Amino acid sequence: MRRDFRVLVTHQSSPLAGVNIWVTRFPGDDSKLFLGITRSDGTVRITGLPPGAYWLHSELLGIGAGGGCFHISSRPSRKAKKLAKYEWGDLAPSTRQIAGRMIDPSPGEGATFLRNIINHVVDPIGKARLKLQDPLTGMSYAALSDLDGKFSFGPIPNGTYVLRVEGGATPGGRDYEPADLLIRVSNTATHQLLLLERTSGGAGSCGGPSIRLDFQDTPN
Repeated sequence: MRRDFRVLVTHQSSPLAGVNIWVTRFPGDDSKLFLGITRSDGTVRITGLPPGAYWLHSELLGIGAGGGCFHISSRPSRKAKKLAKYEWGDLAPSTRQIAGRMIDPSPGEGATFLRNIINHVVDPIGKARLKLQDPLTGMSYAALSDLDGKFSFGPIPNGTYVLRVEGGATPGGRDYEPADLLIRVSNTATHQLLLLERTSGGAGSCGGPSIRLDFQDTPN
């Protein structure tokens, strides 16, 4: 990259404002050498980085837009890039409505590990707080899962949203990391019911239990 370059973030081919952009050393240093937010034209300008290897990060509402390693030379060539372009949210899974069920599967109790997995127990996650937010307009909606783990936001306009899930209770008292999930509402989508499933680990921000998004074909 050139020492003076721009980052452009788009959503559905349109500029996206409010995306957090930051730069760290590469590899292995989390110190932010640059921190900025994209403007109304979807861009932010990065200047003044000394020669070296860096990692570019981008995020909006907990969802990454992209990023990667780049290098700045002490004598950039004519071929050095002056624009890094990323798309946010264009690969979101689609559903006809934001409704479904939250569950916490856990192994059953038996003589063998395999039998415990086959005979697993599914507990509902009740009283979980769910927030749906439109990144373009800032419009947000809220819902709460009931004691059976079911939730519904009612009619929601077509578009791409960030679904934040946190809190809730299970019979076993197990918790999970708050999760930010990308979802698109479309009246032409195949799926119409979500399944939000607690995972045992690896998907959370610190590698702990989190929430995974899937679909269910029929109501439970």
